[in-house]
Amino acid sequence: MPVFMEDRALIIFAKNPRLGKVKTRLAEGLGEILALEVYIELLRTTDDIIRSLPVAKYIYWDGGIPENQNYFSDDCIHRKQVDGDLGLKMAEAFSEVLGKHSLVCIIGTDCPYLSSEILMNAYDHLSDKIDYVIGPALDGGYYLLGLKRVFTELFQDMVWSTDQVYEITTKRGKDLNLSFYNLPKLGDIDDARDYKTWKGI
Repeated sequence: MPVFMEDRALIIFAKNPRLGKVKTRLAEGLGEILALEVYIELLRTTDDIIRSLPVAKYIYWDGGIPENQNYFSDDCIHRKQVDGDLGLKMAEAFSEVLGKHSLVCIIGTDCPYLSSEILMNAYDHLSDKIDYVIGPALDGGYYLLGLKRVFTELFQDMVWSTDQVYEITTKRGKDLNLSFYNLPKLGDIDDARDYKTWKGI
């Protein structure tokens, strides 16, 4: 078992899995019931990916912490996301966790192609002279962001869920003279086509 690294923490943004409240784009092609089942599978897949990481793990839930929480391992710490847009939610979560740990990465639950090796690579580069680490997604967003301190400019006034999010984020970083490291580009599961690609069907 790897030695636990107290300076490192991982934030996972998740949604309380409720029918009609998760994976709405996926539901357009597969229906709400299957979309919910897929989302629960993604939650458990994410737990499988992060389980062996020797870092503190914080699950931030949108829609409240589930009453019967059996999606993540017992060592995870559960928090409720603040109200507001995604940028505010991320900034608040980073601020809280960076008050306890010096190297913090955030991920969602939509990227089953993520691996513990990629995550450890993110921390290793963040511990160097890099200001932030980012994992570009195939759809133009990003699946991971790693920070040593909160740069609110990376989150404010962002139009989320577009194919410009990664590009705008890195441009803002350059405007702030921040150095960054790119992780491998990965796909995520947003719609029926993504799901079929993942499952090879």
